[in-house]
Amino acid sequence: MNNFVQPVSVEFEDIYFIKGARDGKYPYSHSLLLKDLLIDTGISSRLLRKLKRLFPIRNVLLSHWHEDHTSGNRLLPNARFLIHSKDQFLIENVDKFNEFYGISNTAGEEVSDWLMEGLKLQNTKIDEVIEDNQIIKLGNGYEIKIIHTPGHTAGHCAFLELKSKIAFLADIDLTNFVFYAGIDSNLMDFEESLDKLKLLDIKTAVTGHRGIVEGEKTIKKEINDYRSIIYKRDERILSCFSETNPKTVSDFKNQNLIYKYYSQFKEYEIIAEMIMIQKHFDKFLEKEIISSKNDGYILN
Repeated sequence: MNNFVQPVSVEFEDIYFIKGARDGKYPYSHSLLLKDLLIDTGISSRLLRKLKRLFPIRNVLLSHWHEDHTSGNRLLPNARFLIHSKDQFLIENVDKFNEFYGISNTAGEEVSDWLMEGLKLQNTKIDEVIEDNQIIKLGNGYEIKIIHTPGHTAGHCAFLELKSKIAFLADIDLTNFVFYAGIDSNLMDFEESLDKLKLLDIKTAVTGHRGIVEGEKTIKKEINDYRSIIYKRDERILSCFSETNPKTVSDFKNQNLIYKYYSQFKEYEIIAEMIMIQKHFDKFLEKEIISSKNDGYILN
């Protein structure tokens, strides 16, 4: 077996962790293979071509529309593609990605176009839309339960194989960075999705960028730690408010309140940071932690 294809467990040898290029770091991601069904295609074109030679891939279950999870779709022209109904439009219209990342007509658009061209992103026709709690039967007793986990995107889903208790959490990736910078992202939905996952009986979690996390207690702790990143951002942003001096989102620009440092993609990251800060503003307003005053917002 190639070293990028690894059985997830000794007991369930026909469920494979597919390790993405660059150890699953953007612009790639990890995948999970169950029989002839592949979850996500962002492992890299080179590795996906190798995988096709090792296994028949007849069905592709997409966790969400982002390019690092879908860039290999074009290499599987005969497969059936499934995705949540709320992400179908974008996967079939990849020219709308910049709009939904909030970077149309900005400096970040050039960076995005360069990345999309390098990944050779193409529209993908969706053969079936999936919904929350739907069961997909694969044979040999394997059943995948769809867990709708919006927040990262509107249609983001995790998947739980009921027999093995192996889950693919996609971009609820249990790393030290939480991303909700799309126009279709929602911070409060993200938090509810994390609470939802904690209630599930998961023995092994596979994530899109970190890899495999073992043990029910460890997984629940990791989910709590992941959510604490959002709480810490809440605290950092709220610490900049006062009861008298109104603040706007633009006042937080270039303060590294989300990104600890900016990379070579700085133009995009600053825009993404501002969008995520706006999501916190929306949350604070919903919870009546802040209120509008003049052209800005103050602490209640």
